[in-house]
Amino acid sequence: MKKWITAVFALTAIVSLVALTPSTISTKSADPREDSLAADRAKYAKEVRAAIAGKEKTNAEEVFKNIKIFKGRPAEQVIGIMENGWSKALGVSCNHCHDVKDWSLDTKGDHAIARDMVAMVGKVNDDLIATMPSYATKERKPRIGCTTCHRGESHPGRPNGARPGGPPRN
Repeated sequence: MKKWITAVFALTAIVSLVALTPSTISTKSADPREDSLAADRAKYAKEVRAAIAGKEKTNAEEVFKNIKIFKGRPAEQVIGIMENGWSKALGVSCNHCHDVKDWSLDTKGDHAIARDMVAMVGKVNDDLIATMPSYATKERKPRIGCTTCHRGESHPGRPNGARPGGPPRN
């Protein structure tokens, strides 16, 4: 009986150690494309952070050229919104909208689209959702954002970004 109890105790100890040992399973994204995009975004964000060092808390329009919708926000917040918000929501990297050699250029039409989308989201949130008494209350303030429609795709509603007449633009 003593050997049996010792064996059960040893087995329990081994199972506990295995259960408590950190997993070696990869935590990489299920979408390998996202891993490379995240690395790309991190690279560009690091470059921009280095370029604005010491001015992170300064208003974006005083640090960056051609700022139209982030006026009054700290420069570091703009980088965070771009890196962790918009680009992830659309499943793209910085070069989808920006000329990464000259960030101020508006040569890509996606800048205008992004600005229009921000205005649209604001209208939906402020003029539509906020005025729905059965849905929006003092305690409950639902909002939409880029991910509501895009869900990691630059062209929402189209599987894998496919569009009629050709491949995706990104």
